[in-house]
Amino acid sequence: MRTLCSLLLICCLLFSYTTPAVGDLKHLILKAQLTRCYKFGGFCHYNICPGNSRFMSNCHPENLRCCKNIKQF
Repeated sequence: MRTLCSLLLICCLLFSYTTPAVGDLKHLILKAQLTRCYKFGGFCHYNICPGNSRFMSNCHPENLRCCKNIKQF
């Protein structure tokens, strides 16, 4: 019984451990989102885009939004 509990504990600890590769992957995705925003002429802004711009996408999972200026003729 003790061996079974020990094995179960080891498996739980092993599978609950987050590897650094997962953190690096998340960082690369966020960097790609930020690069895409700047590539299409956007800028990152908190909460709501200003009046002279429109929402394009998100820069990060937090409340940063990618906004793009509206050209006025």
